[in-house]
Amino acid sequence: MNINDILIASNGKPYNKINPNEKYNKIKIDSRKIEENDIFIAIKGDKYDGHTFIKDIHNKTKLVITEKKLNIKTPYILVSSTKQTLNDISKYILKKYKPFIIGITGSMGKTTTRDLLYNILKEKYKVQTNEKNYNNDIGIPLTIFNLKKETQILVLEMGMNHYYELENLSKLVNPNISLITNIGSSHIGNFKSKENIFKAKLEILDGMKDKILFVNGDDEYLKNILIKNIHKSGFNKDNDLIGYDLKANLYSSSFKINYKNQEYLIETNLPKHLLNNVLNVINTSLYLNIDINTITKVLKNYKPFENRMNIIKDKNNNTIINDCYNNSFESLTGVLELLQNENQKKLLILGDIKELGSKSKELHKKLETYLNKIDNKETILVGEEMKEINTNSIYLNNYKEVTNYLKNKNIKDTLILIKASHSLHFENIVKYFIN
Repeated sequence: MNINDILIASNGKPYNKINPNEKYNKIKIDSRKIEENDIFIAIKGDKYDGHTFIKDIHNKTKLVITEKKLNIKTPYILVSSTKQTLNDISKYILKKYKPFIIGITGSMGKTTTRDLLYNILKEKYKVQTNEKNYNNDIGIPLTIFNLKKETQILVLEMGMNHYYELENLSKLVNPNISLITNIGSSHIGNFKSKENIFKAKLEILDGMKDKILFVNGDDEYLKNILIKNIHKSGFNKDNDLIGYDLKANLYSSSFKINYKNQEYLIETNLPKHLLNNVLNVINTSLYLNIDINTITKVLKNYKPFENRMNIIKDKNNNTIINDCYNNSFESLTGVLELLQNENQKKLLILGDIKELGSKSKELHKKLETYLNKIDNKETILVGEEMKEINTNSIYLNNYKEVTNYLKNKNIKDTLILIKASHSLHFENIVKYFIN
């Protein structure tokens, strides 16, 4: 890619003697990260307008893309919408390099599913995937901007919290195949019901080329999808790929599958509530001609992402379950069910589940049943919604109050669950224990 490619893709008006044959470093939207020879696209966001920072960084850039005429000597391209330009450049890059694209969506476990599939596929193919948690209308173009011409497969996690977001992403990238992990309660505040969440998730089909879909066949909504090229996996007999002989505890899980009339043991360091995603990944990998023994090896050695069901030991012999990147009703209840089988002394530090809207009080109240089944525990609940839970618990307002409370406690030989949405910054509680 060179400046001429950007000129063609953006369809804007050039200013200040642009050299179309020049190369550039990277395309960025964060002025704080601009380096020599980068292209800066000025995006109008909810909090900041990138145009206000052009005066500070334009001398370092190779090119600026803007919605406003500028009084600078640096070459720039004037466009009607810089957000649309993100899509236009992305489309151009995908058309130029033509990777095979896999789209992943669902209510729970998207990032783990994406990472599992990436790690398996890279054993055979040249693969790229989302940078960090870039899974929306800004993040996916930023990922595509770094696409290499030798990349064969692009694995894209695709998030959404409103109608038409997933439709737009699907029409942007045109996935060859897609995976849907499950239909849960995440963002139910915006959609009012799981039925509506299900309809929104199916928007991923709108931009797909051949509508080849891999789903969790045990999900009450996904199992009933009627399209020609659907591949279902799960632990019930109605699936194409069936898991059986399931064994699971807090630290690891295993099950068996039968593939080409031979039995295989699948072992993983993931909890029970994510195993349908593992089956979905296996089914997709087999479809893409990955050897079954390669799949089992990668799954057995896989380590979860930081802040996602990470098991940590501290110097006081505490076992910490660090799961404070994301929170949903289904993921939290899945972990609480596993804790029912643990005899060890337990400390549960739980934060509000966000974006539940009118369903928030009802779903938080339901957590009582799960908590009451766990013995030998102390519970710290954080946030307004957690006050709906009527148990013998400590109620606090934020992570700082939690760490102040813990300073007066001598916690040893304890199983500690730390779980909340990322916005509550519970990673600071994890750091408190480690330090």
